[in-house]
Amino acid sequence: MRKVSSTSRRGFLKIATSLVATAAIGGDFNASHPALSRMKLGATSDGFSEDFEEALRLMKSHGLSWVEIRSLWGKYNTEATPEQIRSVKELMKKYEFRCSVVDSALYKCVLPGTKDGGERDPYPYSGQMDLLKRAMDRAHAWGTDKVRGFTFWRVSESEKIYPRIGEELARAAEVAKGGGIRLAIENEESCNGGTGHEVAAILKMVPASNIGFTWDVGNGYWNREVSYPDGYNSLDKSRIWNVHLKGIQCDSGMSNCRESFVDDSQIDLLGQLKALVRDHYHETMSLECEFKAPGLSHQQTTQRSMEGLLRIADKAVKETAGRM
Repeated sequence: MRKVSSTSRRGFLKIATSLVATAAIGGDFNASHPALSRMKLGATSDGFSEDFEEALRLMKSHGLSWVEIRSLWGKYNTEATPEQIRSVKELMKKYEFRCSVVDSALYKCVLPGTKDGGERDPYPYSGQMDLLKRAMDRAHAWGTDKVRGFTFWRVSESEKIYPRIGEELARAAEVAKGGGIRLAIENEESCNGGTGHEVAAILKMVPASNIGFTWDVGNGYWNREVSYPDGYNSLDKSRIWNVHLKGIQCDSGMSNCRESFVDDSQIDLLGQLKALVRDHYHETMSLECEFKAPGLSHQQTTQRSMEGLLRIADKAVKETAGRM
């Protein structure tokens, strides 16, 4: 059995106290956080903990009810056992959560015939459709119709292979369509669709109705794109089906970018959230916190970012009252 530190015990007691207090007032977080009643706001669970139940307890202490599922108990969800798949479903029911997206590593690999940029393929190209089917199985089990995917490891002059990427995405979309699944393709800095402009250009080549975006508001900075308004404005708003929210800080000239707290970021998240309201966005959003601030654990960093995000989201709701 893993030893629990006194700090961890104090943390759990604090969370338990918060949950008891919440239950006593009927769990009404909406009074203090209007964003939670107006937005499908959640988080990737492993930002809080690899232990899925611990993650849900922590997320519930912030009033959340949507969870994006990526890594579980130390491994990617597509490697979860049948028992773990059932456990995830039971835990979501217990803590009253809904699954927003099943994250997969679909097409986070080398596109055959292109030069390997040195990235390691967690799942080689030959197994991509099997990977997609596993992700679809989990989506069905957990009650979502969305699976996240990518656009292959980044190569130089990547625009030259956009047509090939489009063909591969169309193939995956056809497989997904048979299972009633939408593919939400993320702009990931290490992939060919790393910015809003890039992933938008690729998806224009894929008319399939079940292919859309996971719009990450921070990833474009690593490829020198200001996410909002520049990257966002390049997207077909009707095809945004999930949004990743985070903080980013870059040195002058957009060099040496790094993740930061959401409320200490150069991203105009308030403007981005207000724009989503303006554009009638009603799909899911997730805090994606992947860093550990100095002096804090990853979990503590995530919790602080979640608190900052809620403040920004509440302000966005108040400033757009009447337009939602």
